[in-house]
Amino acid sequence: MSEEKRYIFFDESGNLGSRGRYFVIACIETTNRRSLHLLMKRKLLQAKKLFPVLGKAHAHEIKAKDAYPCVKYHILESIVSKDVKVSYIVADLKHVDSRLLKEKNIFYNYLMKILVSRIVTSKDRESSIVLQCDNKDTKVGSANSFSDYIKLYLNYERGLGIDIKVEYLDSDAKDAYVIQAADYVANAIYAKYEFNESLYFDLLVPALHRTLEFPWQKFGN
Repeated sequence: MSEEKRYIFFDESGNLGSRGRYFVIACIETTNRRSLHLLMKRKLLQAKKLFPVLGKAHAHEIKAKDAYPCVKYHILESIVSKDVKVSYIVADLKHVDSRLLKEKNIFYNYLMKILVSRIVTSKDRESSIVLQCDNKDTKVGSANSFSDYIKLYLNYERGLGIDIKVEYLDSDAKDAYVIQAADYVANAIYAKYEFNESLYFDLLVPALHRTLEFPWQKFGN
């Protein structure tokens, strides 16, 4: 049984079907949410002071896709310097049934289930876990269905007895800097798979925990 509350922050990168080959869901695990929150808040404020144009689009965030390379690099370095684990699942949309891609909420929830099932194990029995996600992620109204889905899976199918909460945050809110951290991680992973650019991904290697490719039999072929 784990005694510390565990936080897992999720974000995605890519698009489910309309463009690009790969779709990534990434997460950061930690037992010290406040430390990661303060780190991201400080780094993003510093970036906005150095590059004021980056602060014009949003109140509290700088999207990884909009960040200058030096900003992105430094933020990723800072994230992995903390006591965190990084996990992800990447789907090769070339080999995903087109009917499943039309059911975006079902497919998204399915990928999330695969990822969570690999990072929440029997060692977490009767522990307390908080999953925090970007409320703009799927844009298909799947928040409630995923919450019920993952609770049923972990506590009834697997019988883990976990006190699990699923929360959705606006990534531009002042209490959601942890979601922005996941955004930078997801962006780095997506760049490796979609564009074969590994500069930022390589920074994550020391913190990598679970790395999943779907469907694994045909992935990348």
